[in-house]
Formats: sequence, structure tokens, C-alpha cells
Amino acid sequence: MEPVGDHVPEPASGKTTIACNLALGLGRANNLRTMLFDFDLGDPSIHTFLGLESRHSLKSVLTGRVPLAEHAKRIRENVGVVISPQPEPDPNKLILSDEIGEFLDGVQDMYKPDVMIFDLPAILSGDHARAFLKNTDCALIVALAEKTRFSQLDVCEREVAESTNVLGVVVNGCHPSAVKAE
Repeated sequence: MEPVGDHVPEPASGKTTIACNLALGLGRANNLRTMLFDFDLGDPSIHTFLGLESRHSLKSVLTGRVPLAEHAKRIRENVGVVISPQPEPDPNKLILSDEIGEFLDGVQDMYKPDVMIFDLPAILSGDHARAFLKNTDCALIVALAEKTRFSQLDVCEREVAESTNVLGVVVNGCHPSAVKAE
């Protein structure tokens, strides 16, 4: 299992787009099983990005009241998505609960994904993204060109590195017209 969290210093940097595209791109490798989780529980958006719906809240799945098989969506033969169809009233309590670890262990045992991608809230917007990093092998940091300040990126990288490995940094929103050839 390679759980990957994606983190941004601040909201609206394109982390959900990166997470979805990463999951879909990995889905092209037929021998690689990938699962994408929308754990940005205060502002979930993977369901909108991918056009998915669910009758159940993610909380009902994480607490075992609804089986994951009834909630998860398959978007390719080897890509599954666990959405959060609406914001959770207390995302900190849910993401920091003991149920999260048990839920992830159960997912690993049952589905045996090769890669698990977690779309988490911006790292500088609260503590629960940082606390969740203990469940990941590495994190990909997403920054928005011309908006994310280097000081924010430095703080984000340092905080992520305290809990997990930094896989790298994606600079999102770079426009070819802004790059000058020499």
C-alpha cells in the first residue's frame, strides 16, 4: 500500500484536481489498483469533480453503519473512489477518530489497493490534515502559481515532513504564456 496525501498550503490551489487526475492516470496501469478518498470533510468536492452521488454520508461508512461496498464508486476497473457527498458537521472529530485507522485497515485487508490517495484539507487551514498524515507513507504538496507564497510553502513542507515523507511539490496553474524562453 502506498497511501499518498495531497496537501496545499492554502485552499483553492487545485489539490482536488491533482488528486483526481493522479487517480485516473494511475488507473491506466491495468495491474495497479488505486483508491481515491475525499477526506476534505469540511469542503468535499471529488463527487462534484467526477460527477458521483451517494445516498450515504461518509461518516456512516467510517463508523461501519454502511458497508463501504454500498458507498464506494468504481470509475475504472481498477480505480475506486470513496466520496464525501456533503460536508461533515465536525470534520476534525471524524478525521481524528479511532475509526479512521480501523476503516483504512479494513480497506487494505478487503480491497488490497496498491495506492491510496487522500484528498485532504489545506495543511495551513487546520490541524486535522496534519494529524491524518500519520496514516500516509508520503504526501504531495500542491501550490498555486503566482498565489502561494514561498513562506507558506516552506511552512507546509516543514509541517508535512514532521509526520511523513514529502513526495514532492506540484506547482499548479502555470500558464505556458507566462514562461519566457531564453
